[in-house]
Amino acid sequence: MTGAKHVALLNGSGTLGNEAVASCLEGPGVVLVNGEFGARIARQAARWNLPVNIVEWPWGVPWDLERVAAQLDGAKWVWAVHLETSTGMVNDIQGLIALAKSRGVRVALDCISSLGAVPVDLSGVWMASGVSGKALGSFAGVAFVFASEVPELTRPVPVYLDVAEAMRTEGSCFTFPSPLLLALEEALRRKRDYAPLGNLVRNRLRGMGIEPMVEEPVAAPVVTTFAPPEEKFHERCLRLGYRIGGESGYLAARGLVQIATMGAVLATQIDGLFDQLR
Repeated sequence: MTGAKHVALLNGSGTLGNEAVASCLEGPGVVLVNGEFGARIARQAARWNLPVNIVEWPWGVPWDLERVAAQLDGAKWVWAVHLETSTGMVNDIQGLIALAKSRGVRVALDCISSLGAVPVDLSGVWMASGVSGKALGSFAGVAFVFASEVPELTRPVPVYLDVAEAMRTEGSCFTFPSPLLLALEEALRRKRDYAPLGNLVRNRLRGMGIEPMVEEPVAAPVVTTFAPPEEKFHERCLRLGYRIGGESGYLAARGLVQIATMGAVLATQIDGLFDQLR
């Protein structure tokens, strides 16, 4: 699916996968932030005492790679989010990869929401994280760390986060719940095409006079963020039988809500919600 040469499976969430990536980063680097999850990996990098230069844009604004280029002097790595879940934007990772390659800088990616949602090509990427839930549609609880090479660590890391050891080991390093792996195996057999669902949500929103935060062609097919037309909109949807996003602190603080279409969501369910709202 990804073109990665190596992958480690860890028993935990996507945040654990990002901690494992952070544990492999060394020297000064750059983190790109245009949403909540870019800000989260910046915080994680800081917790590992990495010298971090943060390049930031307002929520929902695409990266300006000219600004990024100006910050790469002396950097060893650049870390960014592929699909920014908080805004519903698919960021330009191919442009970033090409830029980083021209400057001799390694690329690390958070692909937690993009894996299974959109094509993910990790050729040219040093390390990336993914997860079994989200768009792959399996149970949550398996974090992936993809790598172009088995990392060589020059500092001690917690045993549970030793990505290199996990990649060298046949099978899992530690106890791993079998149901998670069996569910993942089944999920990987399934074909996924979320684009029609994402288009449907955005079109139905526009039919109500509501503009999505992110427009095509960089709109994510699996999550659409927007400013609600009324207070407590997500509570109204819940009374109609539909749970949408809006209670997370980072959304509530900005007065935003979002509709997610990843996993076992049907077009008839989306139409059902909007028909009742209308």
